[in-house]
Amino acid sequence: MKKADYSKIAPCYDKGRYLTELNMDLALGFLTKYAKTTAGIHILDLGCGTGRFALPMAERLGCRVTGADNSPEMLDKAREKDTRHNVIWDIQDAHRLSYSDTSFDIVFISHLLHHCAEPGQVLVECRRVLKPGGLLLIRHCVIEEIREDPESIFFPEALSINETRIATIAQMIALLKEAGFVNINSEIFIQRSSENGQILYERMSTRNVSSLVMIPQQAFERGLKRLHEYVQKHPDDLWLLDDKMRITTGYRDNAS
Repeated sequence: MKKADYSKIAPCYDKGRYLTELNMDLALGFLTKYAKTTAGIHILDLGCGTGRFALPMAERLGCRVTGADNSPEMLDKAREKDTRHNVIWDIQDAHRLSYSDTSFDIVFISHLLHHCAEPGQVLVECRRVLKPGGLLLIRHCVIEEIREDPESIFFPEALSINETRIATIAQMIALLKEAGFVNINSEIFIQRSSENGQILYERMSTRNVSSLVMIPQQAFERGLKRLHEYVQKHPDDLWLLDDKMRITTGYRDNAS
C-alpha cells in the first residue's frame, strides 16, 4: 500500500488544511450530538496529526484528550501549539494501540483509515480501547462522493490513488459491523473548504492532501495549471468551495 510521507507534509499541513471557526464548530458539534456528555470524558483523537481537533476538544469542550499519531513530525507541531499542555501526545501504531482495554469514552478519527494497511484491525482496536457504551466518531469522505470533486477532476492521478484506498459507504459500514460496533449511523454534511477559488488554489499548491503528495511532480504541475485556469474564470464556483463529507458513528455495546 502506497503511503504519504508525513515528515514532508508536517511543515505545511496546517496552512494547507486550515479549518475555519465555523467548520471547527461543526466538527465539535457532531461530538456533542452523538456523545451523551462531553463533561469530564476522555477522548482519543487517533491520527491526530498537528492537533487541530485535539486542542479544541480540550480547550472548548473541557475534555481529557489524548492525541495519538505515528508521525513524530506531526506530533512535534502539535506540541508546539499546545502551550498550556492540555493534551497528552503519544506515538502510536493505530493497528496495535498500547492503551489498556476500556480506556476511553470516545475515539475520534478524521481521515485516517485510508492511510491504514488494515482498517478493519484499526477499528477492532478502537472498540477494544472504548468503554462499554463508548462512541466511535469517524470524520471522512467516501469514494463515490469524491470522484467529481476538484481534486479528482484536476488531478486524475490522485483519484487513481484514492480509488485503491478510500472505502465506499457500504464498505465502511460493513467494517464497523465486523469490528463489533452497534447502532451505526452515517450522515452527509457540507463543509466550506475555502473562501474563494484563489485560496483553494493556494492551498492545493502546498500539496495539502496526501494523494497530491504521492503523484508525480509533472502530474501535480499539470493539474495545478488546469486548476488555476479554471479558478481565473470561475473564482466563486461553489463546486470549488464546498466539500461533501460524512460523519459515521458506532458504539461499543454496553454489555460487552
